[in-house]
Amino acid sequence: MKYDIAIIGLGTFGFELAANLAKAGHGILAIDIDEKKINAIKDFVPVAVQADVTDKDVLEKLEIDKFDKVIFGMSNALETIILSITLMKKMKVKYIIAKANTYIKKEILLKIGADKVVLPEIATAIRLADKISHPTILEKYELDANNSLLEVVVPNKFIGKTLHQLDLRKKHGINVVMKKDDKKTEVVSDPNVAFKQGDIVFVIGSVSVIENLFV
Repeated sequence: MKYDIAIIGLGTFGFELAANLAKAGHGILAIDIDEKKINAIKDFVPVAVQADVTDKDVLEKLEIDKFDKVIFGMSNALETIILSITLMKKMKVKYIIAKANTYIKKEILLKIGADKVVLPEIATAIRLADKISHPTILEKYELDANNSLLEVVVPNKFIGKTLHQLDLRKKHGINVVMKKDDKKTEVVSDPNVAFKQGDIVFVIGSVSVIENLFV
């Protein structure tokens, strides 16, 4: 599905977000108060405009309420973001995503009407710390409050053993759903196939349980 998205603030985060979303085929309006940033991005997005997003008349001229999503690519100009979101909520903007660099700012932006607030610097730091602490865990995707999908390297203690022997579902409440090696990725359908060195598996369940088992 393609969206019409307005991205406000063209620092590194906002620029890359706008350029990559435009490349993926979304209708992008890039906005910044700095003319240099507009000139830098204009070849990467359909429309780039120098504008003050704290001015209600400007927002109306841009028809900001017509966009599917409005994303703030900056987090330092808190007063600007607050004023802009306040105006947009009055204009019935559909969905506002803001960026914050502290948890306090996140709470403030949610309270004034942002539909979602991301903390990319904090999230990146947490992921890096997690990868250093758990090097056998390659990727982690949260499914809900209790379950995640983890891509993990099969530990040495599991080599030569089968899922039937390990009985991970019954003993630990986790499910191995896919397996890949250097040749292919496949759904795990035979519980009697033994794991070998270099195998990678996709496991669903509690993160803490998976992390403790796959070390």
